[in-house]
Amino acid sequence: MPKITYKPLIQDSKKLQSMKKLHTFFLFCFFCLAQSYGSNQPDETTNTATSQQILESQQNTNQTTTTTAEVSKILESAKTLNLAQHKEWKDLLHIDSSSSEIISPYFFLTPLPHKDKHKSLAESELEATLKAFYQPVESVEIPEVIVKRRQEQIHFFEENDIKLPVRSIQKQDYHALCRFPARLNFLKQHLDLQDLPQVQCKEFIAMRDYVAPTKASIVFPSAHINSPASMFGHTFLLLDSKFQSRLLSFAINYQADANQNEENGIVFGFKGLFGLYTGSYSILPYYDKIKEYSNTETRDIWEYELNLTPQEITQLYNHIWELSDAFSPYYFFHRNCSYNVFWLLEVARPSLKLRHQFIYQVNPPETLFVLQKAHLITNQTYRPSKRTKLNAYGSLMSNKSVKLAKKLALGEKQPDEITQDSKLSLQNKQYILESALELSEYHFIKGKLPHEQYTQIAHNLASTRSTLGSSTPPQIHTPKTNPLEGNQSLRITPLLLHNAQGFHPALDFRITYHDITDNDVGYLKGAQIELMRVLGYYDTSMQGAQGTNGAKIYEMNILSIASIAPMGKFFKPFSYRAETGFNRTFNDEDLHYFINFGGGMSYDFNNIAYAYYLLEPTFFLTHHNQPDFALNQVLGLVISDNNRLKGTFEYKFKAYTPKDFSHQLDSTLSFNLIQNLALFGRVSLIQNELHKTPQPTSMLGLRAYF
Repeated sequence: MPKITYKPLIQDSKKLQSMKKLHTFFLFCFFCLAQSYGSNQPDETTNTATSQQILESQQNTNQTTTTTAEVSKILESAKTLNLAQHKEWKDLLHIDSSSSEIISPYFFLTPLPHKDKHKSLAESELEATLKAFYQPVESVEIPEVIVKRRQEQIHFFEENDIKLPVRSIQKQDYHALCRFPARLNFLKQHLDLQDLPQVQCKEFIAMRDYVAPTKASIVFPSAHINSPASMFGHTFLLLDSKFQSRLLSFAINYQADANQNEENGIVFGFKGLFGLYTGSYSILPYYDKIKEYSNTETRDIWEYELNLTPQEITQLYNHIWELSDAFSPYYFFHRNCSYNVFWLLEVARPSLKLRHQFIYQVNPPETLFVLQKAHLITNQTYRPSKRTKLNAYGSLMSNKSVKLAKKLALGEKQPDEITQDSKLSLQNKQYILESALELSEYHFIKGKLPHEQYTQIAHNLASTRSTLGSSTPPQIHTPKTNPLEGNQSLRITPLLLHNAQGFHPALDFRITYHDITDNDVGYLKGAQIELMRVLGYYDTSMQGAQGTNGAKIYEMNILSIASIAPMGKFFKPFSYRAETGFNRTFNDEDLHYFINFGGGMSYDFNNIAYAYYLLEPTFFLTHHNQPDFALNQVLGLVISDNNRLKGTFEYKFKAYTPKDFSHQLDSTLSFNLIQNLALFGRVSLIQNELHKTPQPTSMLGLRAYF
């Protein structure tokens, strides 16, 4: 190190002596002032702290100035790159065209409703997001609504024994860097985001590591035969984790924010149709969803693995995290569970355009066809419901054995009585105890058995069953209800119609979804939902007549819902049908508006055919637009080879008064040529006050499904 030499500033000795005296005087004055100041001010610790605060304030001011300049520079880069108009950015905000489908103010950093006339919502949110990324942690504010929601979620997890990391209400975890990891990932790909605040996202990291997503699948719980709101089926997303068992994976679900168990079914359907509910995303362990669908709702489950890359899985999960406080309007036919799952997949893989494959409705089975068309589906897995398992046992058991199993399941009979019965074979005893154990769990889940009683019954059944050795359980074949094998829902049928007036060209058009005359492959047997089906024809007998129009409507179903649920040995479901629309089946040839609702029963014949009986009160308008009433008694038979061929026969006795009634027979035959194309024939006979002899109407056509 070089030597440093100091030179005296004053070298004259007299001057130096004078300066020493002056220096002593100044020291004395300073001592007096210090004593006086100390008697009126805090001690030197406070002085040191105050100096430190001043220093920190200056540093913060300098840092803020630097950060502001940095953010301004980044905003300019984002504007130059036009990032706000990128599809990836708009997908992250769920923006379709110019507005977002999400209406939650807690999802956006831009105040809603967006009123800036000079910037789009995408631009404003991009600017707000970048600024929030550089926001000091100390200045983060958590809305009271979010704090309350977090606390409710913690309570819900504890109450339902859900083993997930609880949500945090700490400022660090509510910082934008922790709340919006998918946005951060997208922006980092395009912008040089340097000197970001050092924020520890403990909550996000804990949850991400706990879920540990590795693969994704679409899960389709099949239609629920006795619930109109569930007869379309349902779809949700499954994230496979690092665990070996798929049951330890996590289900990502979007559904209406309503309790379907407490909400009136009609009210639920009405609100769902007109968007009077909000919908939101949730994440739960898959075994909870399995219990909900395969046990409580008795719905078989289909799983379809998706070919997403690890990077796409990560971005998908990051976006799910961002949506924890988001909600949007829920519509039963359009913006429903399936539609909102598509948002997640498009965020994961921006090149996908899944949502725009639909125009007016998005039903869950149709979404599977779109995923298949996009080459996203690889493997598939079938999980039978508890009802399916019990029906499999029932097919191998006598009525007497089933009755014994039912009594065991309710604790009305003891398991020892079965093992000591010498008239029962070993296999019969095994099946009785096994089915009783399944049925007791079903009763418990449905609330028919208290917990303590169920625990005791299940323990006794399992212990007794273990003494009988191993057995081969009933084989459950993968059924032909895989939605990917079924027809699509929009149906157009050009027809040739023949009646007493001759032959006429006709067209049958249906918007959605499935009726009892369609092929059952891929659908729940006996289930029907039709929305806006119109059968029209051109009356050729009126051709050339002046002042007449030959175009006529033969019948129109505005809405038709039916659940023809065959009774089995273990279950006796209620069959019903509700319809409203216009037809010509009353006591004249006019088109009448009608509405009916009826119920009854159905019985299955060895899975080849089923018959049903319904009692249907019907209200209709006469040709003078006066309300009237008829009581229908309906007998039906459906025969199918469970592959391509299907025939239906329905006889309807319609009574207007004890002396005024009519008869109607309707029969159909369909044969599927390929998956979405079928030959179709129909013959109808009507005998009423106007026609004393049966009047036939026949049709032959080709059904095309889209």
